[in-house]
Amino acid sequence: MCNTNMSVPTDGAVTTSQIPASEQETLVRPKPLLLKLLKSVGAQKDTYTMKEVLFYLGQYISNYITLGI
Repeated sequence: MCNTNMSVPTDGAVTTSQIPASEQETLVRPKPLLLKLLKSVGAQKDTYTMKEVLFYLGQYISNYITLGI
C-alpha cells in the first residue's frame, strides 16, 4: 500500500497528487493508535480513504503546531 520510492517535494511535504488515485480511493482500517490520533481531531469512522487519513493527519499536525502540544 505504501510506496517507499515516492518522490517528495523539496520542502518535505507529501501531496495527495503523489499518491496514485487508485490508492486514494482504497479504504484502509488504521491500527488502533493511528485511529485514536485520527479520532482526536474529529474523525468518526473506522475505515478511511488515504485522502481522508492525510486530511486528519494534517489537522493533527496543525493542532500540534498551533497549540504547541
